[in-house]
Amino acid sequence: MKTFLQRKGRLNLLVPLFMLSMISPLHAQWVQTNGPYGGVVKCFAVSGTNIFAGTSVGVYLSTNNGTSWTQVNNGLTNTNVVSLAVSGTNIFAGTFDGGVFLSTNNGTSWTQVNNGLTNTGVSSLAVSGTNIFAGTSVGVYLSTNNGTSWTQVNNGLKNTDVRSLVVSGTNLFAGTYGGGVWRRPVSEMTSVESYSTDLPTDFGLEQNYPNPFNPTTNIMYTVPNKEYVNLTVYNILGEKIATLVDEEKAPGKYTVTFDGSRLPSGVFFYRLHAGKFNETREMVLVK
Repeated sequence: MKTFLQRKGRLNLLVPLFMLSMISPLHAQWVQTNGPYGGVVKCFAVSGTNIFAGTSVGVYLSTNNGTSWTQVNNGLTNTNVVSLAVSGTNIFAGTFDGGVFLSTNNGTSWTQVNNGLTNTGVSSLAVSGTNIFAGTSVGVYLSTNNGTSWTQVNNGLKNTDVRSLVVSGTNLFAGTYGGGVWRRPVSEMTSVESYSTDLPTDFGLEQNYPNPFNPTTNIMYTVPNKEYVNLTVYNILGEKIATLVDEEKAPGKYTVTFDGSRLPSGVFFYRLHAGKFNETREMVLVK
């Protein structure tokens, strides 16, 4: 009996120790890093082993996993940083009312890049390849040249108070203040259109060039009189891939650049519809 009780007591002791070893990882704690100091941390971005923190007093950089932080504000004339994004070796900082700043040297220096950005309160930034999107209280802006210039891309966005942006797959999602979430294909916004003043006499849709292409190609069409124009790209299954034009156009010759960088190789079709005119052509993406 004594031996049984001893064994029983030993088992009673071992069971709680075993249970304690199982639950102890749940008691792991957060550890405060050594900085940033003196401000509210509003956003983060990561570039390689570098961590950037946007605060109400500028940008801080950690190169050692948060063990220490260094303020990197040279050239940052507005230090209330509310959004950050990384595109390759470029770091973009969106500020409360100073627009967007660009650093090409890990925050050592910053340059303001606001040309075309009519609202300088940039609450969010998102990156898709070489395309940079900025969310503001008057909608979404796009830069295809590292912030050198910005263009509004608000077609269909009925609530333009954009507070957050994210790219998922081929779509850009915009979170608005009181208007829910909006979605739009990136390819619809990144096509670039040019215009010629030479007035044509007929509607027309030219063969894209180059063809085959990788990843961009040009599509030219002509409009002889003021008309609502729709130019859409489809895959071989007839599924809509992108809407390149969907608005009223004045008479003229137009060229649209289509970016297929997010699409697989294959055959695609582009269709122009304007008034009673309809024409479809084939193009080939080869990667």
